[in-house]
Amino acid sequence: MALSRTALVLTALVLIIPSIVLATAVPVHASSITITPSSGTTSTNVHIEGNGFSGGVATIYWDDQPTLNKIPISQNGELDFDFQVPTDSKGNHTIRISDDSNWTDSTAIATFTILPTISIFPTIGRPYSTIIVTGTGFGRLEKDIRITVDKYVVPTPITANYMGAWSANIDAPGPDKGEHNISAFSSAITTSEVGDFKFIAGPFAKIEPSSGKSGTEVAIEGYGFRTSEDGITITWDNEIIFCNFIAGFNGVMNTTFITPPATQGHHLVGLFGSDFTPRGVIPDMDFNVIPNIELQPASGNKGTKVMVSGTGFAKGETINLSFEDASLNVNAITDDTGSFSTNFVSPQSTIKENRVKAVGTAGNSAETVFGIQRIIPPAPTLLHPVPGDTIEAFDSVGAVFLGAAKQLFSFMSVDNTRHSVLGLSNETFQWSNSSSHGKMTYSLEIANNNDFSSPAIVKEGLTGTQYTLSSSEILNIGSHSWRVRVTDEIGNEGSWSEAQQFEVISMSNTVLILSLVIPLLFIVAAAVLFIILWRRYRVTY
Repeated sequence: MALSRTALVLTALVLIIPSIVLATAVPVHASSITITPSSGTTSTNVHIEGNGFSGGVATIYWDDQPTLNKIPISQNGELDFDFQVPTDSKGNHTIRISDDSNWTDSTAIATFTILPTISIFPTIGRPYSTIIVTGTGFGRLEKDIRITVDKYVVPTPITANYMGAWSANIDAPGPDKGEHNISAFSSAITTSEVGDFKFIAGPFAKIEPSSGKSGTEVAIEGYGFRTSEDGITITWDNEIIFCNFIAGFNGVMNTTFITPPATQGHHLVGLFGSDFTPRGVIPDMDFNVIPNIELQPASGNKGTKVMVSGTGFAKGETINLSFEDASLNVNAITDDTGSFSTNFVSPQSTIKENRVKAVGTAGNSAETVFGIQRIIPPAPTLLHPVPGDTIEAFDSVGAVFLGAAKQLFSFMSVDNTRHSVLGLSNETFQWSNSSSHGKMTYSLEIANNNDFSSPAIVKEGLTGTQYTLSSSEILNIGSHSWRVRVTDEIGNEGSWSEAQQFEVISMSNTVLILSLVIPLLFIVAAAVLFIILWRRYRVTY
C-alpha cells in the first residue's frame, strides 16, 4: 500500500508540474506585427513592431524563405526592428516572424506590396554617352519591357528575370544639353507607375526661378564640370557679376546670386569654368525681369511721407503714380537700369489696403499695397451735465405756464407723476474736443438709467462738441445716463466715453411754490380789485 501511495504521488507531480511550467511560459495574447510602410520599391526600409511573442529571439521570413535570424525579443514579448525589402517581383509578398518558443501562436504575418521602379547610372553625362538603366519590381519573367527617353520609346524589348529585375544600356540623348526624363513600361505597367528619372546631358546649367524683379535671389546649378574645377564664373548679359566658385567631386556646382538692377525683359545668365569648361560650352540661361515697386514705409495714415522705389521698367520711361486709381500728380523718370525713386504723401482713405500703382509711358506697370493703420481716437471727456446734476423740465414759472398752455392746446393729457414725459428743449450737452488730428464727428447717446442697448436719444455725425435737445426730443422723469464717442475722417471709431448719470425732474421746489403762490396772489389781487370796484359802484349809485 505504501508503495502504491508513493507511486500515485509521483505520478501526480509528473503530470501537474509540466502543466504549471507551460502555463507560466505561454503568453496571454497571440503574436502580432505592424509594418511601416506597407508598400514601396525594392530596398525600401520597413519598420517592424511586434508584441505577444514568448521566445527570446525571432526569425524573419520573406515569402517563407528565412532572411534574418536572431532578432532580439524583449522580456515583455515585444520586437522592434528595421528590415530592408529584398529584390523581388511586383505584387504582394508575405513577411512572417516566428520566435524560438515553437509555440503555434508565436508567429505573426504581414503583407508588403512591391512597386516597380528604375534607376539610372550615371545621372550626369555627355550627350550620346552610355546610360545603364536597371529595373526592379516588374513581373516574374515579364517580357516586352520598353525604356522611354523624353517620351521616345527605345525599340529594343527587355525581359525581366525570375525576381522581376532587369538591366539595359542605352545612349544618352543628344545633341541638346539639359535635362531628360527616362522611364519604362510594359503591357502590365505604365510609365506613371514607374515615374520619371532625370538624366542631365552636360555641361549644362539651370536657374530657379527664371523670372522675377531685380534683386531676386536665384539658385543656379551647373553640371558636367571637371572634378573640383575652380574659377567658375557667373555672368549677367556677358558681364561678370560673381566668380571663383568651385565644383564638387561629382563635377556639380550650385550656389545662389542676386539679380542686378536691369530693365524690363529677358537677360542672359552665363556660367563657365576654367580651361576645362570655357565660356560658351554651357548654354546661356534666360531670366525675365518684371517691373516692381516697393514702399517705405509700407503703411501709415493720412499725411505719411512715402518713398517709392521702382525697378525693372524701361530705360528713360516716365512713371506716373496713382493711389486707388486717383493720380498722385507725382512723376519720375527711370535711369539706364529702368529704376526710379520718388516720394508722395499718403492721402485720406477709409480703405485698409490701398493699391499704389506705377504706370510707365512705355507700357510697363507695377503695383503694391499701402496699408492704412487703424488709430483709435481717444474718448472725449464729458463736461455737462456732470454726474449728479439735476435737470428741471420747467425751470421757471413762465415755463410752467407755457408748458401747461401747450399741453392744453395740443389736447394732450399731462400725468404729473414721476414717470411723465417731458421735453428739455433748452438742455445742452457738452464734451471736450478730441486730441486726434483732422476732421472729427461725434456720436451722442442718452439712455434711461444705464441701458444703452435701447437708448432714448441717439445723435450721429455731430460736428461740434455740444448738442442742445430740441422740443421733439423727450426724456422720462427719472435717472438717465449719457456718453459720447468720436469718429475720425477715415472712419476709425473711438471707444465710448465713460457714461455719466443725471436726474430729470419736473421742477424745483422754488418753481413749484412760485407756480402755486403767483396764481393765488393773482386771484387775491383780482378779488381785492373787484371788491374795490364794486364798492365804488355802489357809492356812485
